[in-house]
Amino acid sequence: MGLIILPFLLGALIIGIIAFIKVIKLLKLKSIRLKELILGLITSLILFGLICLTYIIQGKAWALSTAFRIPIFMIFMPFGVHHATEKNNKENIKYLSKIFLISIAFSLILGIIFNDIFFNLFEYLEIKKYY
Repeated sequence: MGLIILPFLLGALIIGIIAFIKVIKLLKLKSIRLKELILGLITSLILFGLICLTYIIQGKAWALSTAFRIPIFMIFMPFGVHHATEKNNKENIKYLSKIFLISIAFSLILGIIFNDIFFNLFEYLEIKKYY
């Protein structure tokens, strides 16, 4: 199983680091304001909350599912939206692209921090874990 998870998580880590570097560059260029940072954080928290909600609704969780769900929904999908909308000429679309880029950077941090918290949350909500 490690042969599948490791490249998957490394890919998410690389995309997250690239997004983090891009956000830093945009901050230095003053192309991102506090409003975009807050919206990116809120987007990440909403995605994280939705992932938690899916576990609550299911009532059970495979122990390694967080290693798949967090990167897919918090890194890969927002990166796909960002990459698809990055070169668009419309300002609203570019703004959305920046929000998702910031969301990826925050998701990297949240994914690392909250991975262990998920298991404590499972115990608190009495969600059955399968190994």
